[in-house]
Parts: sequence; structure tokens; C-alpha cells
Amino acid sequence: MKTIYKFFIFNIFFLLPLLAQHHSMITGEVVEKNETGNTIPIAGANVYWFHGSGGTTTDTQGNFQLPVDTSSNQLIVRCIGYMSDTVFVGATHRVRIELQSEAALVDSVEVVGTRQVSFLDYNSSKNTLIMTEKELFKAACCNLSESFETNPSIDVSFTDAITGTKQIEMLGLAGTYSQITTENIPSVRGLTSNVGLSYIPGTWIESIQLSKGIGSVANGYESITGQINVELRKPSNKDEKSLFINLYGNQDQRIEANINYRQVLSDNLSSMTLLHLSSQKHSVDANGDRFLDMPLGTSLNFLQRFQLSVSNQLESQINIQLVDDEKNGGTERGVFMNKNSLLINPREYSFGIHSRQVRLTGKTGYVFPKSSYQSIGLQYAYTEFQQDAFFEFRMYNGTERSGYLNLLYQTEIGSHAHIIRLGASFLFDSFDEVYELIHSIRIERVPGIFIEYTFNAGEKLSLVAGVRVDNHNLFGTFITPRLHIRYTPEPDWVIRAVAGKGQRTANILAENMAYFASARSIHTPSFTDGYPFQPEIAWNYGLNLTHYFMWDNRDATIGVDVYRTVFEKQVVIDLDRNPQEVHFYNLDGTSYSNSIQMELNIQPVERFDARVAYRLLDVKQTINGTLRDKPFMARHRAFVNFGYSTERNDQHASQMLYDLTIQWFDRKRLPETLTNPTAFQVSTFSPDFFLVNAQITRSFFAEVDLYLGIENLLDFRQLNPILDAANPNGSYFDSSMIWGPVSGRLIYIGLRWKI
Repeated sequence: MKTIYKFFIFNIFFLLPLLAQHHSMITGEVVEKNETGNTIPIAGANVYWFHGSGGTTTDTQGNFQLPVDTSSNQLIVRCIGYMSDTVFVGATHRVRIELQSEAALVDSVEVVGTRQVSFLDYNSSKNTLIMTEKELFKAACCNLSESFETNPSIDVSFTDAITGTKQIEMLGLAGTYSQITTENIPSVRGLTSNVGLSYIPGTWIESIQLSKGIGSVANGYESITGQINVELRKPSNKDEKSLFINLYGNQDQRIEANINYRQVLSDNLSSMTLLHLSSQKHSVDANGDRFLDMPLGTSLNFLQRFQLSVSNQLESQINIQLVDDEKNGGTERGVFMNKNSLLINPREYSFGIHSRQVRLTGKTGYVFPKSSYQSIGLQYAYTEFQQDAFFEFRMYNGTERSGYLNLLYQTEIGSHAHIIRLGASFLFDSFDEVYELIHSIRIERVPGIFIEYTFNAGEKLSLVAGVRVDNHNLFGTFITPRLHIRYTPEPDWVIRAVAGKGQRTANILAENMAYFASARSIHTPSFTDGYPFQPEIAWNYGLNLTHYFMWDNRDATIGVDVYRTVFEKQVVIDLDRNPQEVHFYNLDGTSYSNSIQMELNIQPVERFDARVAYRLLDVKQTINGTLRDKPFMARHRAFVNFGYSTERNDQHASQMLYDLTIQWFDRKRLPETLTNPTAFQVSTFSPDFFLVNAQITRSFFAEVDLYLGIENLLDFRQLNPILDAANPNGSYFDSSMIWGPVSGRLIYIGLRWKI
């Protein structure tokens, strides 16, 4: 631990002065409306941020493009012969501004943009969905793993029936193939890939950017199916209240408390303290199989942030996070016997896991005064993670130390239409894992360089082409090319295409701990001569078509996504060879995932939002020499989300918000169990099923929210989720055959209070 504290002090005093901010763009047009009602483009109008940095002028068609300045939400528009105007742009990224001739005695025009709770980034070359705070408030959203219940692109499920660990899937593949970053710094990876989602509480999240398909080369080589970037609450955000309190409790007596405290230390320096506490002390066994539906335990999560901003040019931030998480599960009597060091009863079962993490992250950057497109910055992270677990008589211990550096430089070439971003990175990982007779020690050192070119020909065409070269001490030198293209044949139609390669190293023990909670024996190649698996390498290709339209003067979108992921190399998890075994080996054959999704977002009547989606998945893998459907994967999924809010105004400050989510999952292929006794065999396919979640929120003066919700309203649950639960130390015991909900209807209540 001394290493990280020294590193923390070093960064405060020596690195605090350098952060390259990613500039999202706002585009629009400036026009004059003449007496006939027609509009005339105004060329040469000056457009710049009020009390901000950066400005531009309109072209001959009256169009302009300007990087978003997070310190301002007002644009000033000036042109000789016209009345100047100050325009509030809200959260929109596309505006239309009408200037009045100085000769016309009319009032000024105010353009106000309204933001949907989730929206596709119109100007992004990537297929990026922005999930705002209001979207996250539609559900309990206790942590990142529970933040996608109202999103049709992400599947969330339990890994097994004992540990309570949740996993996500994108494009039909495990969440480990999606790069998860926190403010564009890699976060949930390595040994934390199994539990790290729960280390980002929902109340810490300002927004989530969900990008399908391969990510940017500037963020590394590990993205394959997409990128989930989490933006945390900013200390420098003046809209943030000084104190935010969130309390949550459910019928199973799970209790959570979150406190966010923001403090302005000086004109340029601000801080934010984020604290999360959760506890589950009440035993629940709703299905009567003697096993707790959710493990007992406590969790403490602390994050301290500092942010320095000087003249909108120099910016730096540093964060230190401490996590201590402990869980105990199994049979109720087994948990009691283990805690009190009593003799083990063969009919009882106990499970425990204790995780500790210390993480330091930061980024420092400088934006050059002559051009807001020219900047230099440094991103860095250091993580120490320790996890100790037992599954009755099986022991697991894992230790990780990881370091990450990423230096970026960005500049324009000739004009704003040509942007070059280049840089160098270094990734260091040290893993030490022990499970039964398996001892895996792995050290990875990966220096790399990258270059990314952005071409922007106005609103019609833009592309981002990048390539990186990395040298891996275990796998040698490899090249990662990626390409994103955006084409707009008409202003309300956007076509996006993506193609590229990704690579990652599988952590087979940490990522598959669900199989430790069973009688299955683990079979892998020998670790005696080092890491025995090849890197996982895949190509991802995607096409997105989105139509933006107005429905009764309200924004609406309809879109179609088609993505294909093809693996060159992959680590196969074989559950079909023998129901008492799980085999890990390198892919010998074909493995791919095809995903088609159609989605409609519309507001049919005022303040009533509707999101309807359908997705088709075709995911196959060569398992034990045979190409077959990947287990636990629903081929078809339908999704509906309805949200309604009452009107809020000065006379009626309170507001009601209603949210309903309905999901249908097609049947899923289950691993073979034909060699088990008849009583311990499962069907070839699971049944299809519905999940329904609902929440009602009462908001007072935009500062206090009371919410009441129900998860799994229909009380559907998987019957007998644990095979041979009566004999947990027998040969057929298995808690990993999970295809549906393991717990029934859950009622929760909560409070959000901004002070």
C-alpha cells in the first residue's frame, strides 16, 4: 500500500499542472427570417461561448461548428447589421438561431434545447447512446451493474445462485469483451472484471456513454464489442449541490446510504467526497431450498476527488478510491456454522468473499490558447486489488497490481476539418491467483503508440481512422486498426459504420468464479510453464441507420443496428463435455456473434416517453469440436419502456414520475446434463419468460425525490436454480445453471435529497 500513497503524493505535487478533454461538438445555423417568412443564411456571423473559450464564424450557408464548453451553456451570436443575441442551448448539440435586422423592432429570440433522458449523439461518428442522470433515476440503480435495466442494448443477469454477482452482456457476448472506462480511463478489468461493476455506485454517476462496436485506439486495444464510459459527478460543476443524500431499502432489508459532498476550495480548485455504505444482514430463502437467495454482507466504498481549472486552459483532476466489500452466503445454517467456527455438516454449505481495492486515477491537460483543438494531456491510474474467497472447502486468492499511463496530443491540420490525435501508452499488470492446485502468476508489460485522424466535412461526412501498435511481453507486437464513418445524406438521416480489431487477455479464474460454487472440477492446460492461453482476438463490424424526426414538435428517433463479431482466437468455456467438469481451452474452429436490433424512441403525447425495441442474436462457438449455440443466450428479446411525468411549473413545484419496463426473453440453450441421474438433469432449453419492473417517484421542488419501485412484478423465478441443493457436497451439486431470475418480486423504497 505504501507504493500507492507515494504515487498519490507525487501526482499532487508534480503532475497536477498538465488533461486533454474530449471535445464534443455543437453545430447549427444562423439565419435571418425576412418579411415573407423565408429564411436567409447569414455568413460571417461570430459565434462564441459566453464566459467561455472558443469561437467560430458561420460559413456561406450560415452553418457553424464549435466544441462544447462545459463551463457555459450560452452562445453569443453577433453580426454587423443584425441585433446581437445570447442563446441558451441547454443540452442540445444542434441549434438553429434566427437574428433580427437592426432595423426591425422586434423582441430578441431565445432558442432553448430540451434533452431526452437518453439520446443518440447526433454528431458522433460512433453509435453512442448518452444515458443521463434522469435515465438512471428511472430505477433503483444501486450500482453500475444495475444501471441498464431500462436499456435494450445491455443484458443483465446473475452469474450463479449463491454469490449474488451480476454480469452484463453486449452484442451477445460477455461484458468482459466491452471496454469499461471511467472518464475514459480503463477501470473494470483484470481481476475486478467479476465484481468491479458494483464498485461504481449509481449515485456517483453523472452520465453513461454507451458505444456499440469497436472503441477508439486512444483508449487502448481491449475494446471488442463496445465501450461503456462512465462520467462521474464533477467537483467543478456549479450545478451540483453542495450535499446530496440517497437512502435505499428493500423488503429483504438490504439498506444503502450514499453521500456526495462538494466543496469549493478556491476560485480554481474544488473537491468532492463520495461515500457509499450498504448492508444485507437479513436471511431470505423464498424458494425453500435452504440456500440464501442473496448473500449477507457489508460494503464500504469511498472516493475523494480534486479538480483544478485555470482559465479554461489548464485542468487537472486526481481521485483516490478505497473499497472494502465482504459477502457470506450458502445455506443459512452453513453461514452460521462458518462464522462461529463450528464443525462442518455435509448437508450445509458456506461461501465467503472479501475484496479490497485501492485505486488512484487522474488526468492533467493543457489546451493551447490559439486553438481549442490543440491540447496535450496525461491520463494515469494505479490499482491494488486483493480478493480472498472460499467455496466450502475450495479456496481462491487473487492479487492484482496494475498501472496505466496514456499521453495524448491533439492538433488541427490546416483547419478544423482535419484533426490529428496521437500518443503513447504503457500498461502494466501483475496477477497472482491460486485456486486449489492451480497457481497462475502472470506479468504483462505493454508499451504502445497510436495515431487517430478525424476528418469532418461539415454535417454530411465525418470519419475517425486510427491505428495503434503495441508490444506485449507475452504475445509479441500486434497492430490494432479501427475505423468509424458517419454519413448524413439528409439532416434527419444518419448512417454510421464501424470496423476494427480488439484484443484482450482472459483471466479465466477471476472471470468464472461462478463455477467454483459447484461440484464441477476445473480443467485447464498446465500453468507450470507460464500462461497457457492465447490472447483473445476478434474483429467487429457494424452498421447503424438512425432516422431523426419530429412527432407533434417533439424529438423522436428510429434506428436499426447490425453488428458482427468474429473471433480469430478465444478461450472456450466448455460446460457441455461433462456436467461434473468445466474445461478451458483455446478455440479450435469458428466463433462469432451476430446482432440485429431495432429501436424506436418517441413521445406520442407530451411528457409521455416510449421506447420499444427488438433484438435478434445469433451467437455460435466451436465447443468440443462442434459448432453450436452459446449456452444461456436468448436468441430473441423484446423490450418496452414507458415513462410519464406530470407538468412542473412555478405554481405546482411537485411532480410525479411513472416508469414501467417490460422485457421478454426467448428460450435459452442449457449445457448438457444427460449423464446425470434423471433427478439432476435439466431440459435442453429453458422456457421463455417476461420481466416487469416499475417505479413511481414523487419529486418536490426539484430537490427531494421519494421513490417506490417493484422489481420482477410478475414474481417469475427459475425453479430449482441449484441442482442437488439437498447435498451440496455431492457430485451433482451445481449453482451455475442460471437462465432466469433467482429471486422473486422485490419491493424497494428510497429518498434522494439535494441540499
